Amino acid sequence: MNLNELKEIGLTNGEVKLYEALLDLGESTRTTLAKKSGISPSKIYDVANRLLEKGIISSVKKNGIIHFRASDPRRIKDYLEAKQSEINNQKKLIDSMLPTLLAKYADTEESQDVEVFYGWEGMKTAFDDIINTLTPKDSNYVFGASQGFDSEMADIFFDQYSLKREKNQFATKIIFNEEVRKNKRRTAPFSQGKNEMRFLHNDTFTEINLYANKVLIIMLISKPIVIKVTSKEAADAFKKFFDSMWKIAKK
Repeated sequence: MNLNELKEIGLTNGEVKLYEALLDLGESTRTTLAKKSGISPSKIYDVANRLLEKGIISSVKKNGIIHFRASDPRRIKDYLEAKQSEINNQKKLIDSMLPTLLAKYADTEESQDVEVFYGWEGMKTAFDDIINTLTPKDSNYVFGASQGFDSEMADIFFDQYSLKREKNQFATKIIFNEEVRKNKRRTAPFSQGKNEMRFLHNDTFTEINLYANKVLIIMLISKPIVIKVTSKEAADAFKKFFDSMWKIAKK
Protein backbone atom coordinates (compact mmCIF):
# COMPACT_ATOMS: atom_id res chain seq x y z
CA MET A 1 0.00 0.00 0.00
CA ASN A 2 1.18 3.51 -0.81
CA LEU A 3 1.51 5.35 2.51
CA ASN A 4 1.00 8.64 0.64
CA GLU A 5 -2.69 7.85 1.00
CA LEU A 6 -2.30 8.91 4.64
CA LYS A 7 -2.37 12.47 3.33
CA GLU A 8 -6.11 11.91 2.90
CA ILE A 9 -6.53 11.92 6.70
CA GLY A 10 -4.59 15.15 7.13
CA LEU A 11 -0.95 14.10 7.38
CA THR A 12 1.57 16.28 5.56
CA ASN A 13 4.10 14.95 3.07
CA GLY A 14 6.88 15.24 5.67
CA GLU A 15 4.82 13.45 8.32
CA VAL A 16 4.14 10.56 5.94
CA LYS A 17 7.84 10.27 5.06
CA LEU A 18 8.93 10.29 8.70
CA TYR A 19 6.25 7.79 9.75
CA GLU A 20 7.16 5.45 6.87
CA ALA A 21 10.87 5.70 7.82
CA LEU A 22 10.05 4.74 11.42
CA LEU A 23 8.02 1.75 10.26
CA ASP A 24 11.04 0.58 8.27
CA LEU A 25 13.73 1.40 10.84
CA GLY A 26 12.06 0.85 14.16
CA GLU A 27 13.44 3.01 16.98
CA SER A 28 15.64 5.73 15.47
CA THR A 29 17.43 8.99 16.21
CA ARG A 30 17.15 12.27 14.33
CA THR A 31 20.25 11.64 12.23
CA THR A 32 19.15 8.19 11.09
CA LEU A 33 15.64 9.43 10.36
CA ALA A 34 16.94 12.32 8.29
CA LYS A 35 18.96 9.97 6.09
CA LYS A 36 16.10 7.51 5.65
CA SER A 37 13.25 9.98 5.14
CA GLY A 38 15.05 12.64 3.15
CA ILE A 39 13.87 15.30 5.58
CA SER A 40 16.39 17.94 6.62
CA PRO A 41 17.84 17.18 10.10
CA SER A 42 16.84 20.69 11.20
CA LYS A 43 13.20 19.88 10.45
CA ILE A 44 13.02 16.38 11.93
CA TYR A 45 12.01 17.53 15.41
CA ASP A 46 9.31 19.85 14.04
CA VAL A 47 7.76 17.06 11.95
CA ALA A 48 8.15 14.52 14.74
CA ASN A 49 6.48 16.81 17.28
CA ARG A 50 3.41 17.05 15.07
CA LEU A 51 3.20 13.25 14.87
CA LEU A 52 3.73 13.02 18.63
CA GLU A 53 0.76 15.36 19.16
CA LYS A 54 -1.33 13.09 16.96
CA GLY A 55 -0.23 10.06 18.98
CA ILE A 56 1.04 8.29 15.86
CA ILE A 57 4.64 8.02 17.10
CA SER A 58 6.31 7.99 20.53
CA SER A 59 9.67 9.17 21.85
CA VAL A 60 12.10 8.34 24.64
CA LYS A 61 15.37 9.95 25.73
CA LYS A 62 18.38 7.63 26.13
CA ASN A 63 21.71 8.96 27.28
CA GLY A 64 20.55 12.47 26.45
CA ILE A 65 19.54 11.55 22.89
CA ILE A 66 15.90 11.43 21.77
CA HIS A 67 14.80 8.26 20.04
CA PHE A 68 11.55 7.99 18.07
CA ARG A 69 9.39 4.96 17.37
CA ALA A 70 6.20 4.39 15.39
CA SER A 71 3.22 3.72 17.64
CA ASP A 72 0.84 0.82 17.07
CA PRO A 73 -0.83 1.63 13.70
CA ARG A 74 -4.21 1.30 15.42
CA ARG A 75 -3.36 4.65 17.04
CA ILE A 76 -4.14 6.22 13.65
CA LYS A 77 -7.77 5.21 14.13
CA ASP A 78 -7.71 6.72 17.62
CA TYR A 79 -6.35 9.93 16.08
CA LEU A 80 -9.21 10.01 13.56
CA GLU A 81 -11.80 9.41 16.26
CA ALA A 82 -10.34 12.25 18.33
CA LYS A 83 -10.34 14.43 15.23
CA GLN A 84 -13.99 13.58 14.54
CA SER A 85 -14.89 14.35 18.15
CA GLU A 86 -13.19 17.72 17.82
CA ILE A 87 -15.11 18.43 14.59
CA ASN A 88 -18.40 17.49 16.30
CA ASN A 89 -17.62 19.88 19.17
CA GLN A 90 -16.80 22.62 16.65
CA LYS A 91 -20.12 21.98 14.88
CA LYS A 92 -21.96 22.32 18.20
CA LEU A 93 -20.13 25.58 18.83
CA ILE A 94 -21.13 26.95 15.42
CA ASP A 95 -24.73 25.79 15.95
CA SER A 96 -24.85 27.75 19.20
CA MET A 97 -23.32 30.82 17.53
CA LEU A 98 -25.40 30.63 14.35
CA PRO A 99 -28.36 32.76 15.51
CA THR A 100 -26.00 35.59 16.46
CA LEU A 101 -23.96 35.23 13.26
CA LEU A 102 -27.11 35.23 11.10
CA ALA A 103 -28.42 38.32 12.88
CA LYS A 104 -25.16 40.17 12.25
CA TYR A 105 -25.13 38.97 8.63
CA ALA A 106 -28.71 40.21 8.17
CA ASP A 107 -27.71 43.64 9.49
CA THR A 108 -24.91 43.97 6.94
CA GLU A 109 -26.70 42.17 4.09
CA GLU A 110 -29.15 45.03 3.64
CA SER A 111 -26.26 47.37 2.88
CA GLN A 112 -24.91 44.99 0.20
CA ASP A 113 -26.96 46.53 -2.58
CA VAL A 114 -25.53 44.53 -5.48
CA GLU A 115 -23.93 41.09 -5.68
CA VAL A 116 -22.88 39.16 -8.78
CA PHE A 117 -22.75 35.36 -9.12
CA TYR A 118 -21.13 33.44 -11.96
CA GLY A 119 -21.70 29.99 -13.46
CA TRP A 120 -24.05 27.23 -12.36
CA GLU A 121 -22.59 27.19 -8.85
CA GLY A 122 -23.29 30.91 -8.67
CA MET A 123 -26.85 30.19 -9.83
CA LYS A 124 -27.19 27.63 -7.03
CA THR A 125 -26.02 30.16 -4.43
CA ALA A 126 -28.44 32.79 -5.70
CA PHE A 127 -31.44 30.44 -5.87
CA ASP A 128 -30.63 28.91 -2.48
CA ASP A 129 -31.16 32.41 -1.10
CA ILE A 130 -34.74 32.28 -2.43
CA ILE A 131 -35.27 28.94 -0.68
CA ASN A 132 -33.78 30.22 2.59
CA THR A 133 -35.64 33.54 2.50
CA LEU A 134 -39.24 32.63 1.63
CA THR A 135 -41.75 30.83 3.83
CA PRO A 136 -44.95 28.97 2.82
CA LYS A 137 -46.81 32.26 3.32
CA ASP A 138 -44.64 34.11 0.77
CA SER A 139 -44.63 34.32 -3.02
CA ASN A 140 -41.95 34.44 -5.67
CA TYR A 141 -42.53 36.35 -8.93
CA VAL A 142 -40.70 35.47 -12.14
CA PHE A 143 -40.77 37.19 -15.52
CA GLY A 144 -38.99 36.24 -18.74
CA ALA A 145 -38.24 32.61 -17.88
CA SER A 146 -36.55 31.17 -20.99
CA GLN A 147 -35.08 27.93 -22.28
CA GLY A 148 -31.62 29.36 -21.73
CA PHE A 149 -28.56 29.15 -23.95
CA ASP A 150 -27.84 25.63 -22.66
CA SER A 151 -31.35 24.22 -22.29
CA GLU A 152 -30.21 20.79 -21.06
CA MET A 153 -28.13 22.25 -18.20
CA ALA A 154 -30.94 24.65 -17.36
CA ASP A 155 -33.43 21.75 -17.19
CA ILE A 156 -31.16 19.89 -14.78
CA PHE A 157 -30.66 22.97 -12.63
CA PHE A 158 -34.37 23.80 -12.39
CA ASP A 159 -35.23 20.15 -11.67
CA GLN A 160 -33.06 20.37 -8.56
CA TYR A 161 -34.36 23.81 -7.63
CA SER A 162 -37.99 22.66 -7.96
CA LEU A 163 -37.40 19.83 -5.48
CA LYS A 164 -36.11 22.31 -2.91
CA ARG A 165 -38.91 24.76 -3.69
CA GLU A 166 -41.59 22.12 -3.17
CA LYS A 167 -40.29 21.40 0.34
CA ASN A 168 -40.58 25.07 1.32
CA GLN A 169 -44.05 25.27 -0.28
CA PHE A 170 -44.01 28.98 -1.13
CA ALA A 171 -46.07 30.07 -4.13
CA THR A 172 -44.54 31.03 -7.48
CA LYS A 173 -46.17 33.15 -10.16
CA ILE A 174 -44.09 32.77 -13.30
CA ILE A 175 -44.29 34.22 -16.80
CA PHE A 176 -42.46 31.97 -19.26
CA ASN A 177 -41.35 32.97 -22.72
CA GLU A 178 -43.72 31.32 -25.21
CA GLU A 179 -40.86 29.10 -26.45
CA VAL A 180 -40.89 27.23 -23.13
CA ARG A 181 -44.55 26.15 -23.40
CA LYS A 182 -43.58 22.87 -25.09
CA ASN A 183 -40.95 22.09 -22.45
CA LYS A 184 -43.14 20.18 -20.00
CA ARG A 185 -40.11 19.25 -17.92
CA ARG A 186 -39.60 22.93 -17.12
CA THR A 187 -43.24 24.00 -16.80
CA ALA A 188 -44.84 21.00 -15.04
CA PRO A 189 -43.64 21.93 -11.50
CA PHE A 190 -45.37 25.31 -11.83
CA SER A 191 -48.76 23.84 -12.75
CA GLN A 192 -49.20 22.31 -9.32
CA GLY A 193 -50.23 23.51 -5.87
CA LYS A 194 -50.29 27.24 -5.20
CA ASN A 195 -48.20 28.01 -8.29
CA GLU A 196 -49.46 29.86 -11.34
CA MET A 197 -47.89 30.26 -14.77
CA ARG A 198 -48.54 32.22 -17.92
CA PHE A 199 -46.74 32.82 -21.21
CA LEU A 200 -45.64 35.82 -23.29
CA HIS A 201 -44.16 36.06 -26.78
CA ASN A 202 -40.77 37.24 -25.55
CA ASP A 203 -37.37 36.33 -26.95
CA THR A 204 -34.88 36.91 -24.15
CA PHE A 205 -32.41 34.95 -22.06
CA THR A 206 -32.77 37.46 -19.21
CA GLU A 207 -35.05 36.44 -16.35
CA ILE A 208 -36.25 38.71 -13.54
CA ASN A 209 -36.93 37.04 -10.19
CA LEU A 210 -38.60 38.98 -7.35
CA TYR A 211 -38.77 37.87 -3.72
CA ALA A 212 -38.92 39.75 -0.43
CA ASN A 213 -36.90 42.96 -1.00
CA LYS A 214 -34.62 41.38 -3.60
CA VAL A 215 -34.39 41.28 -7.36
CA LEU A 216 -32.45 38.65 -9.31
CA ILE A 217 -31.48 39.54 -12.86
CA ILE A 218 -30.55 36.21 -14.44
CA MET A 219 -28.74 35.83 -17.75
CA LEU A 220 -28.97 32.18 -18.84
CA ILE A 221 -25.98 32.22 -21.17
CA SER A 222 -23.53 29.30 -21.39
CA LYS A 223 -21.90 30.48 -18.14
CA PRO A 224 -24.85 32.09 -16.33
CA ILE A 225 -24.56 35.46 -14.64
CA VAL A 226 -26.87 36.46 -11.79
CA ILE A 227 -27.07 39.99 -10.42
CA LYS A 228 -28.80 40.26 -7.03
CA VAL A 229 -30.08 43.68 -6.05
CA THR A 230 -31.17 44.12 -2.44
CA SER A 231 -33.49 47.11 -2.47
CA LYS A 232 -37.13 47.47 -1.46
CA GLU A 233 -37.58 50.30 -3.94
CA ALA A 234 -36.22 48.19 -6.81
CA ALA A 235 -38.31 45.18 -5.77
CA ASP A 236 -41.48 47.29 -5.57
CA ALA A 237 -40.80 48.85 -8.99
CA PHE A 238 -40.20 45.48 -10.66
CA LYS A 239 -43.32 44.08 -8.95
CA LYS A 240 -45.45 46.78 -10.60
CA PHE A 241 -43.88 45.87 -13.94
CA PHE A 242 -44.56 42.17 -13.29
CA ASP A 243 -48.21 42.88 -12.46
CA SER A 244 -48.69 44.74 -15.74
CA MET A 245 -47.10 41.88 -17.71
CA TRP A 246 -49.17 39.27 -15.83
CA LYS A 247 -52.37 40.94 -17.06
CA ILE A 248 -51.44 40.54 -20.71
CA ALA A 249 -49.73 37.14 -20.45
CA LYS A 250 -51.69 34.11 -21.65
CA LYS A 251 -52.46 30.86 -19.86
